[in-house]
Amino acid sequence: DGCSSDLSRTGARYRVHVHVPRRPAPPGGFPVLYLLDGDMTFASAVETAQRLARFGRDEGQSEGIVVAIGYPDGDDMLARRSFDYTPEGPPDAVAHPTGGAPAFRRFLAGDLMPRITGRYRIDTARQTLWGHSFGALFVLDTLLGEPELFRNYVATSPSLWFGARSLLGGLASLPARLAVAGPRTLHLAVGEREQDSVRARSHAMAMTHRELADRLAAVENLEVHSRVYSGESHGGTLLPGLGQAVRVAFQEARP
Repeated sequence: DGCSSDLSRTGARYRVHVHVPRRPAPPGGFPVLYLLDGDMTFASAVETAQRLARFGRDEGQSEGIVVAIGYPDGDDMLARRSFDYTPEGPPDAVAHPTGGAPAFRRFLAGDLMPRITGRYRIDTARQTLWGHSFGALFVLDTLLGEPELFRNYVATSPSLWFGARSLLGGLASLPARLAVAGPRTLHLAVGEREQDSVRARSHAMAMTHRELADRLAAVENLEVHSRVYSGESHGGTLLPGLGQAVRVAFQEARP
């Protein structure tokens, strides 16, 4: 496992955590799971991956590389993620700047992913992106704008109250983008109790989740899996969503 501070082309610094399995890479290379909110999620994802690989081999679970993107000590994490993970729109609930998703995606696709590909033996056809809340909004925004970057997209409790309008606007061009990129898979999840949360804005999140899932399910070359986590609120979906991402990223293809 390693930790490094990367400098993006925009001048913003990120702390990147990397876990590589101790066993030799398979002939096709390791699958890779990219995590947002990496300072909070890295350790849990690695432990989950190791446990599933140990006890879930009969179900086709293996290990892979985990790349978690976080921020240097001293940075205002809430402010930075509010900017990095959101498309253009109004300030968030605590008035942080927003709209930095295009620049963050350039760092991801132009700086970090080539570095990981150059340093480790990976399977470029088995790369997964996961995020929660604003992070999940970024996952959806990336699927709509640059679906070729990842094979699997896992969006847990996306902040649709902020970005639904922007996402729906990007749906029109998605079929053409997927015709070039090829088939992709989206795992979309929400908590059963999210409609009661402040962020849901009077039940809008759960309703928009269903609407978005239905619209995306109608898109050719996109396989959509939608689920509701029973009894969970917005914050409570992070861990089950992270576990789902590990399963999706490191599930071996069955003959």
